[in-house]
Amino acid sequence: MKRLLAVWVCVVSLAATGLSAAGVSGRISLATKRGQHPVMEETLVWLEPAGKSSPRKAENVTMTTRGKTLLPHVLAIPVGSTVQFPNDDPISHNLFSLSSGNNFDLGLYRRGTGKAYTFKSAGLVNVYCNVHPTMSAVIHVMATPYYTFTDATGAFSLADVPPGSYTLMAWNEQGGLTQSKLDVPAGGTNKVALTIDSNAYRQTPHLNKENKPYTPARDY
Repeated sequence: MKRLLAVWVCVVSLAATGLSAAGVSGRISLATKRGQHPVMEETLVWLEPAGKSSPRKAENVTMTTRGKTLLPHVLAIPVGSTVQFPNDDPISHNLFSLSSGNNFDLGLYRRGTGKAYTFKSAGLVNVYCNVHPTMSAVIHVMATPYYTFTDATGAFSLADVPPGSYTLMAWNEQGGLTQSKLDVPAGGTNKVALTIDSNAYRQTPHLNKENKPYTPARDY
């Protein structure tokens, strides 16, 4: 009887949590200048809780090198996740990052399953190739469980958000980061809109893993 009562209390508690959780949806806009072509679907939206929250369960994901391009170009993963970096090219690559908390150097490796790295710190990670300066990607390591990418129209939706105070964050590589305070009440759906101003975006060359300018690339 006690066991049945405990199960019933648990079910009631979960039901109450589901009823109190809310949704947050809306649209992100990009204010661009002539010649800019940002990829809308690479716009990441997330909620930073005012208090503590637990990240999503760590994942094993893949970022593939193909045609001197890293695919996907923008990736969002829970903190503690491992990314495998296979090489589909007939030439060698050397992926690395100098980003604080997640700096790594995979060394030079040829076609095959590649190498992996586990991202233990939350934050934005810029990934480059030490051989080919045009290669780049961005990995967002997320401590919050509430994140998603927009669709091609800028629309997004986050479900099962507990009521409370948050900061709504929106990021695009060609616009940077914008944010807004947001109070999420119990139940219902918040409708929000944010604009990322990418007019100040300037693409600048990055340095190699030794923090020096690239020498002319050659294919190994």
